[in-house]
Formats: sequence, structure tokens, C-alpha cells
Amino acid sequence: MSQVNFVYEFGDELKCKVSGFKGIVMVRAEYATGCTHYGLQSRALKDGQPQDWKWIDQSQLELKKSNAVKFNIPAGTTSGPFPSGSQS
Repeated sequence: MSQVNFVYEFGDELKCKVSGFKGIVMVRAEYATGCTHYGLQSRALKDGQPQDWKWIDQSQLELKKSNAVKFNIPAGTTSGPFPSGSQS
């Protein structure tokens, strides 16, 4: 089993070199095929609501601002209905 050395951190602002989409790193994933993807959430609202994050391959991303958002999550704290991950 591999150990991923993620290039970007949670809270970094990244930009897709292909589409120009910018967002904050909310999720990071390594696929069995070796690809590393990042889930980016845009700061822009649509109809006054946050947009769903977009999954983009690491090779298409560039750093715009390190630590653009700082998360203050106490150790041991989890959130959501499935703290251990998706149950589907």
C-alpha cells in the first residue's frame, strides 16, 4: 500500500490550469490507479448558496495562496453523520 505525499494542504487556494476554476482544498484522494485528486470548493456563491466542490487532478492544479483558509478543528473532533467515512 502506498503512502501519499499530498502536494497541497487543506485550506490552500488552488487554480485549475485548464479551466481557470479556483477553490479551497476541502478533500484529498488517492485512487488505486495512482492519480491524486483534490476536491475544491469555490468561494463564490450561486443563488446565495455554496457550490458543490469540484474534483480536479493534481497535475492540473497550481497554488494560488497557501493557507487561504485556516481550519480550527480541535484534536479528536469529527463531524457529519459518518465520522469514519461514507457508509455507502
